[in-house]
Parts: sequence; C-alpha cells; structure tokens
Amino acid sequence: MSCWAPLLALFLGLCLTISEGIHYEGHSLGQPCLPGQPCVLAFIADNPVILHCPHSSYRGSITWQYLDPSWTDEQPLTFLRSGGTSWPLFSHGKLQRLRFKSRLIASNLYIPSPCVEDSGLYTCRAGDATLGYYEVDFQEAEHLHVSHTGLGETPLGNATVQLGKGTQATLFTSWSPWQSCDRCGRPGERKRVGFCYAQLTTMDSEEEMPVPCGMARQKYLMLPQRVPELRIETCQMPCDRYASQEEPHWVPFLVGLTTLTHLQLLQKNSNFSRSSQSLDKATGGGILHLSFQNDAHSIFYQCFVNGHLAGKFLVTSPSVVNPPGELAHTYSIIEALVVGLSIFLVFLMFLSIIESCRRKPETTVV
Repeated sequence: MSCWAPLLALFLGLCLTISEGIHYEGHSLGQPCLPGQPCVLAFIADNPVILHCPHSSYRGSITWQYLDPSWTDEQPLTFLRSGGTSWPLFSHGKLQRLRFKSRLIASNLYIPSPCVEDSGLYTCRAGDATLGYYEVDFQEAEHLHVSHTGLGETPLGNATVQLGKGTQATLFTSWSPWQSCDRCGRPGERKRVGFCYAQLTTMDSEEEMPVPCGMARQKYLMLPQRVPELRIETCQMPCDRYASQEEPHWVPFLVGLTTLTHLQLLQKNSNFSRSSQSLDKATGGGILHLSFQNDAHSIFYQCFVNGHLAGKFLVTSPSVVNPPGELAHTYSIIEALVVGLSIFLVFLMFLSIIESCRRKPETTVV
C-alpha cells in the first residue's frame, strides 16, 4: 500500500494538470491571449473576425454574451447560443443586431463585418463557467492612414495630450508582423497593419498598461481621434524561398478596401473537383467553403487578390483530425478513469486502516 499510493497520486496529478496553450487571432500587447485569461484585442472594422471559445468541445451548450462599455450597472447579456431552437430575449436593440450579423462556427464567434460600435466585452460561457473573456476594440477602416516607404511617406508619429488632473496620454501605433512578400523573382510589396494604442500616465508618474484607443476613449472622452495605419514597403524574394516560406504569426489582412475587387485561388497537390469548393459571396469571396470527401487530404492553398498574395493556408480534411465528438468521448473516458482511480485509492486506504486495527496487540490485565 505504501508503495502504490504515491504512484497513483502522481498519475492523478498529471491527468488533472493537462492544459492547452492556444493563441488567438487579433492584435494584443504584452502576453499572448491564453484560455481562461482576460484578453484585450484590437481589430480593424469591416473585416471578418473570429473569437475562439477554448475547451468548448468538452462542454455542452455554449453561450456568447456581450456588454457595451456605456451600459452602466449591467452584466454581460446573452445574444447567441449553440444548440436548441430557443433564442434569448433582447433587452437592447444592439444585441439583436449583433445576433443577426454573427454566427457560431464550432462554438467560436464569427462576425463577418463588425463595425466600430460593436466594440465591447465578449464572453464565452458554458453554464456558470467562463471559458473566454475578450475586451475588443474595433478600429475604423475608412480613414486608414496609408504610407509607402518607396514614396518617402512616413507613418504617424507619437502624440502626447493632457487629459486634466495631471493625467496625460501618449497615442502611438502598435504594429503587427509583416506579411509575406506578395511576389517572387521580381520586385513586390509587403504590408503590415498598425493599431492605435494609448499609454496613460497619472499625476504620480504611474504608467498604466497600454490599451487600444477606443477603450481609453470610453474613460477619457476628450481623447483625440487617431486612425489605424497600413504600412507598405517594397521587397524581393527568390522563388525557391517563396514556395517554402511559413508564416510565423497570424498577420491581419484588410479585405474591406475598395481596391481588392478580384480574387483568385491557387490550389496545390489536390484532386478535389470544382464543385467541392465555393467562395462566400457575402464577404466578397473572402471565405472559401470546402466540401471534403471520405478520403484524407492535407492541402496547401494560396489566396491571391489582384494578383498579389493575400494569405497561405494548410487545410486538413476532417478524416485526418479527430472530430469534437471523439475528443469529448476521449475526455469523458479519461475523466472516468481519474474518478475510478480516486475511488480505488480511497478504498485501499480504508482497507489499510481496518487491517492495522485488526492487528493491534491485545492488552492483558493482571
């Protein structure tokens, strides 16, 4: 008993400490967004957005809630749920509009064309458990500041403004990683997106964590407007490196600009028929819908807009990856084993106590 108990306890501890480290789409400063932790994200409005709900495959019904920062003394309200046919009652017209403009994809929240007014707090819940917590700032795309290094144009500089009572704010641009060069073997271009952030400093010279400008403006209404940016520079890459290049980061790409009017798809190493794939008309061809056959495929896609590379994707068919149902079944088996081993361990301890009591030497009275 003394030998097996520590081993069983160690096994139980290992089973209970398994966790995921998933990074989410969007732009954030500081630590990356992790499951179960509050996350501050900045996006460009009018571009498709996905907010992930971690561990949702292990849960039942999933609900997404929203809270507008201007709604005082209110809790996040449900506007979307998975499963069932009943719909939540909306106490705000904004919730109803948000419900009809968004949908769930495997319990993740997908908003095809968010607007600046959709900024706020988004939470993903399973019952009373909060699985995802996002403070989101959608920044305006219509007045994007575009600068090109080849034309001698400069990005926006930092700006410091006084907010009163000894508080000041420094407005600056936080840049995403560079996209890949859009051509090979000849001069091309690459781009990156810049998001407006505010660094607040109090009269005691204490610096707060930088936050997106829209969030800072909710607290300080006198904060001036500052637009996000798009930076472009020339590049040239050999074609042998171009074909094997991998994206180390998620890089935002603007699809809401009027110059992006034509989209082509380059598909490699695939025997899919044309009828098995289609472009989403609602997003102007920004989403490709695939219909997989029973056989397994891992296919590399490249998306071109106006002859320029917009993105690279490695798509794996569902038959290669365990579906959520199988993952949930596996998780339930592991959970049952953990509970069974715990009961077995308690039973062995109980038997050990009984055995020690039975072997207690009898005392004699003289």
